[in-house]
Amino acid sequence: MPTPKSAEVNEAERRIGNVLAELEGRTGSDVQDISLEELVDTDPATGRPAVHKGVEITVTPRPQRRWVR
Repeated sequence: MPTPKSAEVNEAERRIGNVLAELEGRTGSDVQDISLEELVDTDPATGRPAVHKGVEITVTPRPQRRWVR
């Protein structure tokens, strides 16, 4: 059964949406997919392997529109 979203989740979605909109504006592309990944990397504090969360964003370039006169 789905649970209602908390105010924190709604705020996080709004902030992420703003970041994605800025990315699209700066790169002239459209965000196609976002995925959360677990990455194994070296922990700088201990030098041992550690699991970190990462985000993979897939974008596609927007077609350049030129008006014919």
